[in-house]
Amino acid sequence: MKEVYTLKITFPNNMAEVPWSRTIEVKEDCTLEQLHRYIQFLVEFDNDHLYEFYVGRNPRNREYKIPIKKRLNEIYPMTGYKLYYLFDFGDCWLFRIVKSRKTKIEEIGTEYPVLIKSIGENPDQYPEYE
Repeated sequence: MKEVYTLKITFPNNMAEVPWSRTIEVKEDCTLEQLHRYIQFLVEFDNDHLYEFYVGRNPRNREYKIPIKKRLNEIYPMTGYKLYYLFDFGDCWLFRIVKSRKTKIEEIGTEYPVLIKSIGENPDQYPEYE
């Protein structure tokens, strides 16, 4: 049985005009590439731009970039650092990913990843500016 991570995905520093977050459960061996695809699904963006995951103490502090083939259980635990996901280097959609400290074991018959909590409406990937 694998461990399941509970991840809360938010916009750091209230980048969104309204509160927005998605809380998901993923297996510990989920790759960052798989996490990228699931976040794209959750926010309903077109998966048509470059992206990266990085670790830092805050959004502006990029300690190091993480290869997308890395699994979550190879990254966590991170003491004093946070995981960030930057999508579209032009528009800079930045997400903070925080892992819950609670441990959970996968449930037989559950298809992971799974959305367990949703707050707010998705932002427009290409908002119309006036």
